[in-house]
Amino acid sequence: MTAWMIPVVIAVAVITTLPCALAGEATIRPSETITLRISGVPAEDGADISQQYHVGDDGKFPLPHIGRIVAAGLTPSELGLRVEQLYRKAEIFSQPTVVVLTPEIIEDGTVNAHKWVTVTGEVMKPQRAAFTDGMTLLDALASAGGLTDWASKRQVRVMRGGKTTEHDLTQITKDPTLDITLRSNDRIIVPHR
Repeated sequence: MTAWMIPVVIAVAVITTLPCALAGEATIRPSETITLRISGVPAEDGADISQQYHVGDDGKFPLPHIGRIVAAGLTPSELGLRVEQLYRKAEIFSQPTVVVLTPEIIEDGTVNAHKWVTVTGEVMKPQRAAFTDGMTLLDALASAGGLTDWASKRQVRVMRGGKTTEHDLTQITKDPTLDITLRSNDRIIVPHR
């Protein structure tokens, strides 16, 4: 390879990978729910495989006919290609096409980045939880498995649009009318006591 070709090869490599990087596709994390859609396979198999799967704490999920495979750390696109490769390699299906959806990717493939609340700190399962209309602070904490033994129940913080408010869960549990309704993109932090 001549010296002038090296920059050209590097430029082509950068340009071909740029769209993936710019898309900002988030990686799949342990404890997330993913939806797998498969086509190009017999109808019965497609119906069995096209469903929701829970990614375990170990980052894996059970793939029919294959076994447990790693999903955590991969983008939905990468996982879709990986599943296609595994089915081809095992000679189960010759032409599978797989699409993987996460809660932030809507069926048409667009990103729905505005439907989350993040729950962190002293909760059993810190996570980015799918937001639903009417979701309250207690709902979000329950979706994260509840509080740890070390949680400060009197100083739970909700960050919204650059502002932080503090909430006393001991008062909210006594008077549920004090439970606040969350908005998408709220961040809940349960501090250590």
